[in-house]
Amino acid sequence: MAPSRRPGFTLIETLFVIALIGVMVGFAVSRMSFWSFRMDANIRLMQNAIIGAQQTAITRNVAVQVMFDANAQRLRILQDYNNNGVMDATDTVRYRPLADGARFGTPPTTVDNAGAAYMTGPGVVDTGNPQQKAIRIGPNGALSGDAVVYVTSPRGVTEDFRALTIIGATARTGWWSHASGSWKQRNN
Repeated sequence: MAPSRRPGFTLIETLFVIALIGVMVGFAVSRMSFWSFRMDANIRLMQNAIIGAQQTAITRNVAVQVMFDANAQRLRILQDYNNNGVMDATDTVRYRPLADGARFGTPPTTVDNAGAAYMTGPGVVDTGNPQQKAIRIGPNGALSGDAVVYVTSPRGVTEDFRALTIIGATARTGWWSHASGSWKQRNN
């Protein structure tokens, strides 16, 4: 009489199942786009910078200029004490670089149906350099008009584009993502 086998799986069967699960998880993770999360984080970074600039403008009763520098891929937050729009020795300045290789970019279409540019809207301040556009927040916390700024990944894929809308009267922000060929509002 042969010895009876206990019910269960052999070591080889168990290892085969674990390897199969690992391969399936690998395919699922490779299909995820971590660039989407990175671009969302950059929009949040810009939102926080604008909220902080507005709070500074109101509490210190000073005009604050937020420059979106496409050359250096960063934000420059300038407390403009003499209200001349230029960085002077008496002014305070801070820089916030974009993260994870993000850059300001011109999208295939704009949220506000304006001409193709990395920043659009009547609230955009011309600094004399087309790669350095800005918004100006007055001591009352308002801008002179609405503005939209666009960021994307270094990959240049249209799905990576994000748009930050800034409402002039309140400096309230909202953001959009570009997916499937059109803009979709994501969050206010």
